[in-house]
Amino acid sequence: MTKLLLQITGWLIARAPETLLHLFSWMLGPVILLIPRRRRILYSNLHHAFPDKPRAWHTRIARTSCRRLIETSMLSLASPCLSDARIRQVGHFSPSVIAAINRRASEGAQHAPAVVATLHMAYWESLTWLGLFTDYKCEIGVVFRPLGNKTLNDWIKQTRERHGIKLFSRRNGLMEIFRVMRRRGIVGILFDQNAGGPGALTTFLGRICSTSEFPGMLVEKYNARLSVIHARRLGFWRIRYEFADIATDGGGGSGSGSGSGGGAAVDATIALNRWLETALATDEDLCASWLWSHSRWKTQNAPAARFRFEAKHDFLNADLAAHGWTRATMPRRTRLWLRLPDDPARHAQLFPLLRALRQSRPDTELTLFADANETTLAALEPLRADGTVDSLRALPRTNWFGSLLHFRKLRREYPDVFVNLSETPRSDREMKLTRAPQRFGILRAGQRRPKLTDAYEAPTSDAPAENYRNFFKYFGLPDTMQTVKSADAT
Repeated sequence: MTKLLLQITGWLIARAPETLLHLFSWMLGPVILLIPRRRRILYSNLHHAFPDKPRAWHTRIARTSCRRLIETSMLSLASPCLSDARIRQVGHFSPSVIAAINRRASEGAQHAPAVVATLHMAYWESLTWLGLFTDYKCEIGVVFRPLGNKTLNDWIKQTRERHGIKLFSRRNGLMEIFRVMRRRGIVGILFDQNAGGPGALTTFLGRICSTSEFPGMLVEKYNARLSVIHARRLGFWRIRYEFADIATDGGGGSGSGSGSGGGAAVDATIALNRWLETALATDEDLCASWLWSHSRWKTQNAPAARFRFEAKHDFLNADLAAHGWTRATMPRRTRLWLRLPDDPARHAQLFPLLRALRQSRPDTELTLFADANETTLAALEPLRADGTVDSLRALPRTNWFGSLLHFRKLRREYPDVFVNLSETPRSDREMKLTRAPQRFGILRAGQRRPKLTDAYEAPTSDAPAENYRNFFKYFGLPDTMQTVKSADAT
């Protein structure tokens, strides 16, 4: 039934006037921003990546990205029903693609295997059409994520393969991918998604993320050339395909690499991220075409490991070196807000824990909230002076309604984690208004704190200082005292 519905929808879209489809996507795109979760992901991603840009710029990019997502979806649905002649009206090669094809053809049987990285720019599925625009033929395999519905998956696979590109499942098609590489063919891989637990720990646009190391692994294993190809939107359903070689220290690419010194696989992984960073930061049209509604940075945020890095493959040191950063100087783009206990006498008990957190998560931008009196703020000043804390904020001196309005306005700063050690119902309400996706606190016996997303249940027998140590340990902070001693020794 789903297959039939998609076939009918695609047939209707393929035969509808493009002007009507363009108007539909222009109107429907911003509707995505009415979905609270999707809207927050979009604006949070843009605000973290480009914090210096004004809100109006974030809004324009978000709306354009959503509209182009609708355009892309409609073209994907219509693609099986479009004739070859219609497809040739939609897309064409740029000189960079033509030059790459001519180079490969001139190399003959001596050409190297190639890894072609693709990304979620508008019309990304149209890359399966590439065989239609050239007489040069070679073996091309593309890695794709299969659908759970076998009938639907087989149909989509068949329609995407009609121009000569073979699709290989990321679940059970690895051996076919390796065979293509051994035959000096081309493998295409989407590289800009969140790779989750199996991915490599890197940065992207200055923010910790998980990146697929599969393209880099193929580059290293088969001494392959590495490049990027993507579709550039010229207008509604009008595309120019563009190509770029990615220089690495290993593999088949030419030129100097990133200098990470971590091997060809590591270097290639980092080089791809750096190419995309540059593209998004310097080309507003490409920036607006990228899939900002994807949870690209959804990593290192498991509550039990929130206060430390935890990755199966850690490329972070090589990545930082390639950018000219260290762990001490890396960008602080993970926004952690912490509301201090109401009793100022307990603040000092948190100092070693916060310093340990700075060592454990150097990517954290740590903001403290405390009562607005000179004595309290002066006592906290040493944490800002030594770089442990990035910002001290005084709690508003106003009535409960004014305070709620104040915290509601803070939602546009997109905190990632809010730790509330005040433990009062009012502070919990204020915390939730910031819309931080993770809200941590201490839960005492007989207490209810429904506005927390995760809580440490504190034994009644523990002293406050012990509670705080166990709280931070519960959320992943390594051996606190050992971390602090190591930091002091350094």
